[in-house]
Amino acid sequence: MSGITDVLFNSKLTPEGTVTTEPMLALSFELDPSLEFGDFTLRQGVQFHQGWGEMTAADVEYSFNDANSVTNPESIHGQAGDFAPLIASMEALDAYTVRLHYRNYDSRGVLHRFSRFWQTAAIMSKNVFDELGVEATQDALIGVGAFENDEWEQDKSIVGHAFADYWGTSEGWGPFVENARWFEIPEGASRRAMLETGEAQVAQVGLKDLPELIGKGFAAMKKAEFNTIDNISMTGNYWEKFGALTGAELERDRDTSKPHVGDPFEGGGDFDANTPSMVSSRLVRNAFAWSIQREELLENLLGGLGFVNYQPYNSSNSPAHDTAWDWGTDFDKAKGMLDEAGYADGFEMDLWVGTGELGAEIGESVGAAWQQHLGVKVNLIKTAYSVYRPGLVARTTNTPFTGCGDENKSNFPYDWAHGFVMSSISAGGYGVGMEIPWASESYTKMAGEPDKAKREAMSASFFESNAREALCVGIFERPLWPAIDPDAFVGGTWDMRPMANGNLFAINNIRTVKLK
Repeated sequence: MSGITDVLFNSKLTPEGTVTTEPMLALSFELDPSLEFGDFTLRQGVQFHQGWGEMTAADVEYSFNDANSVTNPESIHGQAGDFAPLIASMEALDAYTVRLHYRNYDSRGVLHRFSRFWQTAAIMSKNVFDELGVEATQDALIGVGAFENDEWEQDKSIVGHAFADYWGTSEGWGPFVENARWFEIPEGASRRAMLETGEAQVAQVGLKDLPELIGKGFAAMKKAEFNTIDNISMTGNYWEKFGALTGAELERDRDTSKPHVGDPFEGGGDFDANTPSMVSSRLVRNAFAWSIQREELLENLLGGLGFVNYQPYNSSNSPAHDTAWDWGTDFDKAKGMLDEAGYADGFEMDLWVGTGELGAEIGESVGAAWQQHLGVKVNLIKTAYSVYRPGLVARTTNTPFTGCGDENKSNFPYDWAHGFVMSSISAGGYGVGMEIPWASESYTKMAGEPDKAKREAMSASFFESNAREALCVGIFERPLWPAIDPDAFVGGTWDMRPMANGNLFAINNIRTVKLK
């Protein structure tokens, strides 16, 4: 997304309004009828930066196998655990053909894990790794993108200059500017000021600021075509006894002293959805879900620019959405549930909200309502994500947080497999602090089912289960609309593509930017 390197496929919007793929580093993908493997045909003549030679199938093989925790158990790549259930390995068949060996076939196709629409692996140079070694490679960002890296400092900036030998230049893909600079600015007011003073042409601003900025001649860039869904994950509910992929027994702590946590193995024996802690925790979680003033939060925190939401991974505006899955706002009903669960006097709990402004605002607003109407005192944990995340990976956290996985995007197709990060299938990588049997079953069956109608029926079953258990509770959907100065761009805009990846605020395809 930064422009330093590219991926196998770009994303694009069809005239009918659906998202599909467009060749980038790969020209095509052919799936074998056995559903056991598929072959990528690569573009020829793609050059790496700094004279590191032509990209070949060996580089694609290396980039994915190095990232995948199956082929590289020491991988700390962001998608290490995501690739694990999908990819057994990538194999270079010849200089320009790469074979994807499925560990488990995925019906979501190349749009999901091999395009810029979602989270994939950027293609890096195997020669760099072979010649420089592990440590030096971490500082040598040699890609094939439109911009060569000059500076990349975590939590500060990315700076690149136009790559003279970019493969896309001959096809009209740019780059059309000499330099690209990205800056990490924590304060929203500072980002807005940079836009208004002309220091930046594009900026992430608060949604509440957009109407005023638009009145001043700025514009909202809506081409990513998605809203991100904010919700609360009720962590600590590790209900799977054996790993869905490995079959190995899982060692998990189910701390039922936390009122929202249930233990289906309470007292020994097999899984029982109605042990005392499972019944009481279900009531507690549903009490929380019925005690969120979604319309007020939408208006107060987003200035009304968004939609209320109830379920993870599904927009309430989807034609497939069923209002039976919704929790309204009913404090009396919620208090009755809490009383029935044995918490008439309330209790105290922690909620991780991170260091961002919006997360804190959500936590403060929801926490105030829970304390006022349920007697539940909420302590907001505002540590950095890098501090909180290890517990999600290790499956040790039981502190709820404002989120329920990366796939909370309104433009994810309804029939795409759900449940990955809510299950043991993602063990070894990122999860959302729970491992739920029906989530594992949902993901496994949906990912392997070629029939769309059957996947849609499975999707409905998934949301029915979550509506019953209230494990991931939706709050609202907010658009990811960067603010831009249209007067700075030739044509007032650029060819930004649809995507569901919120990194860099979904700003993408900057190789096509033309400034006046």
